[in-house]
Amino acid sequence: MTWTPPPLKTAHLDLLALTGEPPEDFKNKEDDLHGLSGLPSNWTIFLKGSEEGIGSIGYIRWERDLALAELGFILKHSERRRGYMEEACRAVIAFGFTHMALNVVEGRSLLKNIASSGLLEKVGLKKTGRVSVRLSQKGASVDLEVYHLYASDLSSSRPSISGPM
Repeated sequence: MTWTPPPLKTAHLDLLALTGEPPEDFKNKEDDLHGLSGLPSNWTIFLKGSEEGIGSIGYIRWERDLALAELGFILKHSERRRGYMEEACRAVIAFGFTHMALNVVEGRSLLKNIASSGLLEKVGLKKTGRVSVRLSQKGASVDLEVYHLYASDLSSSRPSISGPM
């Protein structure tokens, strides 16, 4: 069964269900790792008033029995470091806790991807460990940092998932 998320709106972004392959310039070597290639369970990120998608975000793994979902995202290089992905992450995380009844949001980042690691921490996820994964049957393994945000952690002492918008 395919799950198609509803549209989400933030101060600067519209997030609409992704139903096909992301544009070619979204794709990079991390696509297969994050599972973003054409998954319908993601949102395409649009700047308000624009018809051109600038990225993709969504839950790339959902373990309903554990109430856990893994967040995955990608953004065009030209749109990075502008706060758009932080805004999108906050909206999707809030959606997960509110509408998917999640207890845990998980994020993973390549060790060398300092920007993604920083973003995960900025939106409230805490580093909980490291895993090594093989990208394909014959491929090399890569190490990933693993981050979690628990519903029980959401309080005044934790960063707000709604954040400034």
